[in-house]
Amino acid sequence: MDLILYNIGMNDFIKQDIFFFITTIAVAIFTLVLSVGIFYVIKILRDIKYITKKARDGADIIGEDLSQLRENVKNKGSNIAFLVNFFKNIKNKKKGR
Repeated sequence: MDLILYNIGMNDFIKQDIFFFITTIAVAIFTLVLSVGIFYVIKILRDIKYITKKARDGADIIGEDLSQLRENVKNKGSNIAFLVNFFKNIKNKKKGR
């Protein structure tokens, strides 16, 4: 069995050290940039969640108002005074927020 020894000079160790040092710095910077990116993505998703909740709540209020309007039109007919009061109530609801 032949034993083969490789002659690795000091120059090769320095090259390896430089490579690993640069790789370590690159991985650290990549991790930092990725962490900041994930932070902003989470922040944007929270804002989108808040906006959709507000839109859903507004749509529910509009749906309730239209249901009330439809019921009153069925019961009272096309009473113009009722329609005026209905829109005043909507205006008062908006001021109350």
